[in-house]
Amino acid sequence: MATKPEGLLLLLAVVLLLSSSFADDSRGDPEKRLQQCRQQCRQQQQLSQRQRMQCERSCEEQYERQQGGNRDGAARRYEECLQECSKHGRHDEQQRRQSEHGRRQEQQCEQRCEVQYREERGHRKGDPQRQEEEEEEEKEHNPYHFDRQSFRWIEKTEHGDIRVLPNFLEKSKLLLGIANYRITVTELKPRGFVLPQHVDADAFVYVAKGSGVITLICQDKKETYELRQGDIIKVPAGAIRYLANKDDDEKLVLIDLLKPVSTPGLFEFFYGAGAQNFLKSFSDEILEAAFDTRGERVQRLFGQQKKTGIVTASEEQIRGLSRQASEGRHWPFGESQGTFNLLRKRPVHSSRRGQLHEADGDDYQPLKEHDIQISYVNITQGSMIAPYFNSRATKIAIVVEGEARIETICPHLSEQRQSRERQGRSQEGEEGEGQRYKRVRFHVRRGSVVVLPPGHPTVVVASSAEHGKGNFEAVCFEIWAEKNEKNFLAGKNNVWKQMEREAKELAFDVPAREVDEVLQAQSDQIIIAGPEERQGGGDGSGRRRDIPLIELATAFV
Repeated sequence: MATKPEGLLLLLAVVLLLSSSFADDSRGDPEKRLQQCRQQCRQQQQLSQRQRMQCERSCEEQYERQQGGNRDGAARRYEECLQECSKHGRHDEQQRRQSEHGRRQEQQCEQRCEVQYREERGHRKGDPQRQEEEEEEEKEHNPYHFDRQSFRWIEKTEHGDIRVLPNFLEKSKLLLGIANYRITVTELKPRGFVLPQHVDADAFVYVAKGSGVITLICQDKKETYELRQGDIIKVPAGAIRYLANKDDDEKLVLIDLLKPVSTPGLFEFFYGAGAQNFLKSFSDEILEAAFDTRGERVQRLFGQQKKTGIVTASEEQIRGLSRQASEGRHWPFGESQGTFNLLRKRPVHSSRRGQLHEADGDDYQPLKEHDIQISYVNITQGSMIAPYFNSRATKIAIVVEGEARIETICPHLSEQRQSRERQGRSQEGEEGEGQRYKRVRFHVRRGSVVVLPPGHPTVVVASSAEHGKGNFEAVCFEIWAEKNEKNFLAGKNNVWKQMEREAKELAFDVPAREVDEVLQAQSDQIIIAGPEERQGGGDGSGRRRDIPLIELATAFV
């Protein structure tokens, strides 16, 4: 690893090279040259993250000079902030060299400068390209966010498709705890029909959109159910299922949480009909003997359907499938459990800012057997879920409609934590002294999947009305939910209010009265006004010393 002077010389060399290249190509599109310069900075693997950021800043300064504008205020403030950090660090150079704590303080100061600079650049009005670039950059290093493009096709036909999210462990070892769970999404066009199949995994199916009919078969027994938006149904491993979209206009969208029963984290669709019929893999003499039928007739039966996975049913066939829904019989795995509609249950929270619906094992017995809770949240534009964290449950959220910004506080991704792990330094005597938390933020839209680990404080802010994307809606599977508690860190029901006066003063080093002013200021709970809505409406509270939310969250964790 390069020393600090060597790193600075390396950074200077790269900056000079890129700056000269930027200046030489003065006849091209300035915006394009700026993007190319930034991209080259990011590709310099020999530079640290902070040095790559400084390199990008040099690209921006070159761009602004060529544009003839004033020097960017954010860049100037960033330099001043770094100089202030160095000034404090040089106050006693000899002591600083000998003090690990002093070096960490300087690093923390520099990181605060970087965060402030990145926020100013990312939220600068009239620069949506910059915001989009930062989103892409953060997404690359974010183990908790999967966009729609992360899914892989299982089936893709003109009548519909089935997509699967890669194993969570492929994304990051931080997701080891849910490595045996998988997510699939099925979208059927009007009158689309999924051919009979079974899966070597237990599945909880949520109907996110549309209406349909599903049939489950197990050894001479079957049950058929109508499917409506909000329905939850468990499909046991090995049960043969087929389903259809009853609607003539709207898509049927199903979201499945699967838990494989054979190989952890791996599952397979076994189609009993169609071009991929697994029966055709048996030898001819076996099939003839099994069905006691001539080989040509067996081949015609299993070879006639040339299509794979999903086909289209006629209106008459749809009606025939639907008629069976009222003729379901006793389910062989136990008492018939049918479906449970989450949206028809009274919401656990409802206000003008949104609703939160939850279903657990008391509502639907199979959820208790698998220690799972399923929830659905609908947040109005500009509103937000107050900061909270789960005590035990890992949440897997799939965005159904709208867009939102999510921020979660993670200790595992902080640069200092990673540096300590790489260097193998002992934590004895240092725990908490230099510990830092990284704010992980990402933009989610329809089709995105988000994983929120237990203990990680999180905020979800629905996009404002100016984006025209409608309310933010998501379905959530919470694993290990039986004894889980949601601890809200802000709002009328925040957990801080339970602390004694002395504990508040010791924790925040301010009078308890000031702590209470902050804790009691928010009159709403669970779903509250977001930053833009609050700023637009004004809170009328005047000036006061607010305790930063991050300080509250990290103190509690």
